[in-house]
Amino acid sequence: MNLVRRNTNTLFPSLLDEFFGTSFPLTSTSTRTQVPSVNISETDTAFEVALAAPGKSRKDFNVELDDHVLTISSESTHENESKTAQYTRREFAYDNFQRSFRLPDTVDLTGIKAKYDNGILHISLPKLQEAIPEPKKQIEIK
Repeated sequence: MNLVRRNTNTLFPSLLDEFFGTSFPLTSTSTRTQVPSVNISETDTAFEVALAAPGKSRKDFNVELDDHVLTISSESTHENESKTAQYTRREFAYDNFQRSFRLPDTVDLTGIKAKYDNGILHISLPKLQEAIPEPKKQIEIK
């Protein structure tokens, strides 16, 4: 038995791919959503979340906490209009994303802080005092 690759383009699949490749607007691959990259790191006292979203402002973000689930979302609409004597051109752009993370039980939910700086949203998730490891202790031998 041979496996046959099936193309999902709506109009003349092989012809469109041959001339325009998979980036042609009628193909199914052109509708992917861009989700910002996230780095999560852990220290002894907190978890740090860094979400890369350049070109936004802090008012573009919505950060919510519901039942130990941290949700970061953003939604913005841009409109550009230029008028001349012969024509009017209007362009619209719509940009949105949402990322959700289940937080461990060791996070102090009352101490979560967020700030936006140089295109990166930083969220600090402090650990509960019980979850912070005690420093190494030297025991004296008698």
